Amino acid sequence: MSIARIASRFAVAILDAVPDGTDKERFFRDLDDVRNSVRASRELHQFFQSPVIPSKRKLETVDALFAERIGPFSLSVLRFLVEKEREEFVLEILDTVFDLHREREGILATTVYSAVELSDTQRDALQTALERVSGKRVETAYAVQPELMGGLSVRLGDTVYDGSVRRQLERLHERFLVGA
Repeated sequence: MSIARIASRFAVAILDAVPDGTDKERFFRDLDDVRNSVRASRELHQFFQSPVIPSKRKLETVDALFAERIGPFSLSVLRFLVEKEREEFVLEILDTVFDLHREREGILATTVYSAVELSDTQRDALQTALERVSGKRVETAYAVQPELMGGLSVRLGDTVYDGSVRRQLERLHERFLVGA
C-alpha cells in the first residue's frame, strides 16, 4: 500500500475519532507541535522510523516526550500510530490530517512569498483580498524570498499569481527575445 493511501486512511480515522467536546483548536495545535518536533529532530524522526526499536519502548518514549505537552486525545493518536506500527509515517499522516481538516472546513491553504517581510496591516489586507477572490476562508503562510526583488507571488490552492518584480523582468526579457 502506498504511503499516501496509508496517510489518507489514518487521517480519516483520526479526524472521525475526535470526540465531541474536544477543544479542536488545542488538538490541532498539539498535532502541529508533534509534527514540528519530529521535523526539527533528526534523532526523533529516525527513532520513529527504526524497525529495531520495539513498540513498547516507542510508547514509553512518546509518553515521556509528549504526555506533559499535549492533550490526552492527541497523545492517544500518537500511541495509536505506534500500536498500529505506522509511526514511521507520522509526518505524512499528520500532514494529511491537516490537509483533510482544511478540506472539510472549506479552508484554502495559501502561501505568500514576498521580497521583504510584510507588515501586519499588509498581511490583514492581503488576507481579506485572498478570501474575497477565492470565496473561501484562507489559511496563509508567509515566506520571504529576497530573489523576488519586490512584489508578491501567491499560491492560492493550485493557482499561482506571480506579481513579483523578478517575474515582470522575465516577461520583459521574453518579449525582447521574440521582438514584441
